[in-house]
Amino acid sequence: MRKISPDGVWNDFAAQLDEQFAYYQKSWNTLAGADDRKIATENYVLTIGVMFEGYVNDLIFAYANRDCSKVMEHLENSLRACLHASPKAEAAFNKFGDFQHRDHLTKAELKEILDPEGRNTSFPDFGAIEDRAQQWLVAAHAQRFTNMNAQQRAVVNAAIAARNNLAHRSKSSLDRLNVAFDAGALFPTGLKRNVNLIQQAGHYLKARPNNGDSRATILGQLLRNASEVLVH
Repeated sequence: MRKISPDGVWNDFAAQLDEQFAYYQKSWNTLAGADDRKIATENYVLTIGVMFEGYVNDLIFAYANRDCSKVMEHLENSLRACLHASPKAEAAFNKFGDFQHRDHLTKAELKEILDPEGRNTSFPDFGAIEDRAQQWLVAAHAQRFTNMNAQQRAVVNAAIAARNNLAHRSKSSLDRLNVAFDAGALFPTGLKRNVNLIQQAGHYLKARPNNGDSRATILGQLLRNASEVLVH
């Protein structure tokens, strides 16, 4: 079965981002009212946040499909840990069982391991993405995640926090949004909030620092750049 290409995953995601940005710009230029532009901004940021979640899941799958040795190692360690909890089962396995090492898993087999319920994993922040990459990927591929710099990590955290707040509109998600947009690494980008708390994500992201691009536009471009680093 043909392996999934990380480049192919990136190209699909990049095309989707470009499509969403073009629609957002068209909506912004068509709509004159502040409330209408706020809604357009919220829809754009929510959409690219959901798309990013799918991108990360697909990319980790693609890298694992390219080299599944870390997946096999994790499975063996998990099995042995379970057996160790049951001395009789462990003794029986040691006498009669064997762990068959595989150089490659089919996409169907890998999907049963990484995505048994057929739905994407939601990550609360970049740290959770990094942990998942280190869990399933060999070092050469996991390093693409662990090598991301502070600003790239902060942008990902901001995108996730904005997506979650716009989806749930809860106080806890707003609190996390304010934490994410208070990251010092965001200061040069125009995304970092000042001492005042963000009250509504849509209004904040619609605003245009120094009469330039909207914060949503800035976030989308920086998220695109950070996402590409995971492949190129």
